[in-house]
Amino acid sequence: MEEKRPHAPFVVLGVGERAGRYAPLAKSAWSAWFTHRACLGALLAALSFAAAHAGPAKSEPYVWTNVKWGGGGYVTGIVAHPSAPNLLYIRTDVGGCYRWDAANQRWIPLLDWLPLSQQNLFGGESIAIDPSNPNNVYFAGGMFNWWRGGPWDVLKSTDQGKTWQRTNLNVVMHGNDFQGALNGERLIVDPNDGNVLYFGSRNDGLWKSTNAAASWQRVESFPKGTAGVGITFVGIDRTTGRAGSPSSTIYAAVRGRGVYRSMDAGVTWTLTAGSPVDPHREAIASDGTLYVTHDEGIAKFSGDAWTNISPSQERRNFSAISADPTNPNVVVTMESHYGWYRSTNGGATWTSWNVRATSSVPWLPNSEFADGPSAMVIDPADPKRVWFTDTGGVWRTDDITARRQIWQSYVNGLEEMVVFDVKSPPRGAPLLSAVADHIGFRNASLTTPPPNELGYTPFGTSTGIDFEEADPDFVVRVGHAGDTSPAGGYSIDNAQTFTAFSSYPNGNFDGRVAVSATSRRIVWLPKGSPPYYSTDLGASWTQSVGAPSAAVEGKHHWTKNKPLAADRTDGSKFYLYDYNSGHFYRSNDGGATFESISTIPSLGWRQQVVEAAPGMNGEVWMSNGASGLYRSSNAGGTFAKLANVNAALMFSFGAPPNGSKVPTIFLHGTVENMTGIFRSDDMGTSWVLINDTQHQMGDLVNGAGAMAGDRQVSGRVYIGTDGRGVFYGVPSDAAPGARVQ
Repeated sequence: MEEKRPHAPFVVLGVGERAGRYAPLAKSAWSAWFTHRACLGALLAALSFAAAHAGPAKSEPYVWTNVKWGGGGYVTGIVAHPSAPNLLYIRTDVGGCYRWDAANQRWIPLLDWLPLSQQNLFGGESIAIDPSNPNNVYFAGGMFNWWRGGPWDVLKSTDQGKTWQRTNLNVVMHGNDFQGALNGERLIVDPNDGNVLYFGSRNDGLWKSTNAAASWQRVESFPKGTAGVGITFVGIDRTTGRAGSPSSTIYAAVRGRGVYRSMDAGVTWTLTAGSPVDPHREAIASDGTLYVTHDEGIAKFSGDAWTNISPSQERRNFSAISADPTNPNVVVTMESHYGWYRSTNGGATWTSWNVRATSSVPWLPNSEFADGPSAMVIDPADPKRVWFTDTGGVWRTDDITARRQIWQSYVNGLEEMVVFDVKSPPRGAPLLSAVADHIGFRNASLTTPPPNELGYTPFGTSTGIDFEEADPDFVVRVGHAGDTSPAGGYSIDNAQTFTAFSSYPNGNFDGRVAVSATSRRIVWLPKGSPPYYSTDLGASWTQSVGAPSAAVEGKHHWTKNKPLAADRTDGSKFYLYDYNSGHFYRSNDGGATFESISTIPSLGWRQQVVEAAPGMNGEVWMSNGASGLYRSSNAGGTFAKLANVNAALMFSFGAPPNGSKVPTIFLHGTVENMTGIFRSDDMGTSWVLINDTQHQMGDLVNGAGAMAGDRQVSGRVYIGTDGRGVFYGVPSDAAPGARVQ
């Protein structure tokens, strides 16, 4: 029997010691991605080496908080403890897991301590509570199944998620599998014996632990299932055991085969005759009845026989389901955009609910209620209360028995946006953002959700945003609508409203955008394309001459490099770096022509960020991953590498410190062999560490992420992630209200 045990004490390579929604890639894109990941691995190796050889560095305490948006990502699972009131956990596809704080009506993020080297663990494959011990919780993390080396693992906490340890179950997981979001909990703790756990993998069969995850053994008698999906849920009938002894009846569902049952505590397994072939989720009632949702409806297993109990005669895809822990005949379920159902007689008949949704955040329309419902749970502490999750967050009704139910969104503290770009203008709203799925936001306040998205029409994703330095009321953003439709537009009121471009550059879209410092001239660098410029607010576009053809690679839109920037003083100058050749280009005529004027070593991996310093004509810098941070004071004519920066994932300029005329610089990278978030008040001569081990900004799975120094408040910085929204940091000694809006 194969066994996996911890090989060493769990160590986090941390600060001071040392991501829609994602679309699956076509096979043709895998090679490029693997090359990208190999180079990303070089950066992670550099960061890890620096961690192990950290030298002394100054630090300054900062307070890190999420910019308040509310939800915005796929919550793929929810579990409730059967005996500890109000103890609930959720898992997300790209943003880790959370615990419900009932006293403050908010979700508490539990994985912000994860460093960049363990970023793949933010993908929630499954989550499990220990019914016999409310302090224990387990989280199966692995965002991508193709991520070389993972990590993929089951994490264990004995203090409700305050601290975690790895259990070294390194089997492939894929928490960001959109279709997999319909599937149930692959990880479960035996309700009668907290030492016994099961994990149903995608490619490697069923695993079991008999010592509370200190080690894992493969259950050799269980079939591996369908590769890529594999086991979709594991369920345990607690009526077949007693406290302190393992339950005897276990169910495990396999995509493409059906539901298997063991009646001897997992030793032998039999495929139950007549079971659904493509099962999603399960609910086991207090009398041992098994309810299963599947591709074509709902089935019930009782008395060794399956019965079709689907609410509709039509074959419809159901996912979310829950059984009332106090009444085995009460079951609730739902299907996307079709209906919500409740049965009080074990599925013999169903009542369809008349529901009304109330969003707690102003930008989230009620029309997005129940978009892709995933999981559902009847609250054990109050069976009238029901929770469910979908692509936008978490919803709850407090009376499932009411003829007209009111569902309220509960997303306070839940921040799961995937961020492409953030900018901070010198006046107006301090933060503008470009995000996946929800376009982007204008944050006039950092502590109150904005009133709306940056939308004028349905517009799925913004991949770039910029403003005119001399007139920050002029803002431009670019991206796509739906999956493949070009989209972009401009604002003349500091991003409060937008007007769509009337044309697009030769059908190209996504990529990055830059605006002249002194006019409304726009340069757009679409993915897989040379840049284009417009002098008429997007009514027409002209291809730039002399520029590289694909400084933002074109197979997909998920890369985060930012190779294009406008000079913040000279309105005629634009800068562009080509990672393919290592050439640095400059335009002196507003983007009409570009010329290669210098070179910076190319790592060939699309991580670079180019940014010009405000108020300093010709001062342009570039972060270059494991190669470090480069500075030019002659508009890119020559570059000098900063000797004290070992690696630079991303950087940004912010408002000058008090009494200074030069901008502050923020850096996510490695300085003098220490990795973290840094600030420099003297143009990179010295740096101070400003983050801590509980705020590592590790959810940056697609590279550089996004960073912006606040242009209005000295010392404040924004970091956009690949599944945890935007963080902002301020010095901890800031006077109340002085730095936080």
